[in-house]
Amino acid sequence: MKTLKHTILSYFSLSLCCFYTTAINAASLTQNSSEKSHTVTKLLPQTAPTIDADTDPPHKMTLWIDSSQQSMTDSVHNVGEYIDQSLTKDEDEAKLPNRSYLRIRQRSIYSHRGELDNDFKVYFKLDLPHVKRDWKLILDSEPSDYDSLESKQRGIASGSKTQTGDTIGGFRLQDTQFGNWSSDFDIGIKLKFPIDPFVKVRLTRVDNISESWTTQLEQELFYYHSKGFGSLSQLSGFYALTTDHKNIFRTTTSAQYLQDDDKWELVQQFNIYQRATERDLFEYSMGISADTDEIKEITNYWVSAEWKRRIYKHWLYLAARPQLEFPRDYNYHANLGIMIELEMFFSKNRKIDELKRYIPKPVKQRKES
Repeated sequence: MKTLKHTILSYFSLSLCCFYTTAINAASLTQNSSEKSHTVTKLLPQTAPTIDADTDPPHKMTLWIDSSQQSMTDSVHNVGEYIDQSLTKDEDEAKLPNRSYLRIRQRSIYSHRGELDNDFKVYFKLDLPHVKRDWKLILDSEPSDYDSLESKQRGIASGSKTQTGDTIGGFRLQDTQFGNWSSDFDIGIKLKFPIDPFVKVRLTRVDNISESWTTQLEQELFYYHSKGFGSLSQLSGFYALTTDHKNIFRTTTSAQYLQDDDKWELVQQFNIYQRATERDLFEYSMGISADTDEIKEITNYWVSAEWKRRIYKHWLYLAARPQLEFPRDYNYHANLGIMIELEMFFSKNRKIDELKRYIPKPVKQRKES
């Protein structure tokens, strides 16, 4: 009962957070009689997840949802455009599209041997298109640099080890290319006291080793004054299972060292991505993780299957991931669990497709295309 109660409260809180900022817009669309509103409310659970804006006639709840989303999108765009033009745009420069965006994510994870874990995150990406030399202003409310390697590779990093509220801000020299390598360079501070400066460098190389296989080598080095040095190395292999690249196999070997923990973490993972429809993506994963901190070096074995669906237009996504683990924390006993995730995106000019998976291209091919 306790778990059920926490789950209900979690999603109720999410609903309040997402829609309270747009209540004024909604009020103008819901001034009809209480009887009509009750009719619309009864229709919502049956129609909202499968609304197709291109074919279905809009009803009042659809108008309310669209108006709420548009209001938030306009606010995000106006903030990004104002900062860009105020700080970086010259008077004689042409206006460039601003691709700032906001993501709101609610994730709940429950396992048989663990407890219900709720994670609510807000991520804002500020775009400054008029900044010279590809420098971008970054503002990250959920940095996950010091999360475990396993949580990063499985896509469940939450920024918990960096501590909630440790938003970072700085500048990024983005996608600088030399030879067959591309790089990003970040420099900034945590937006809190005492001041905590950081630097981060990412190097990436992609090679086509045969007609069927593509490899990607990534090396990331980062340093935070409060936590010290960190390193993440990753080698991935990609294989297209279909000619249209809608089905992709990926194998990833990675290693991470954190000075704060003084140990190496190792992960081997295999993934199959299946783009079933324009609205649905399936991902199948299995892997093993280990570290050098314990006598029993293996930390976890797992298998999982995720279904992710675009449930409304281009900005609302729902994901469900059942998973079976054998973690060291529970003496390698089976631990069955499930993750439910809801994501919302707000952007005027950025094309968002959370379902897209692709095989990366070498630097030379990217320049040609």
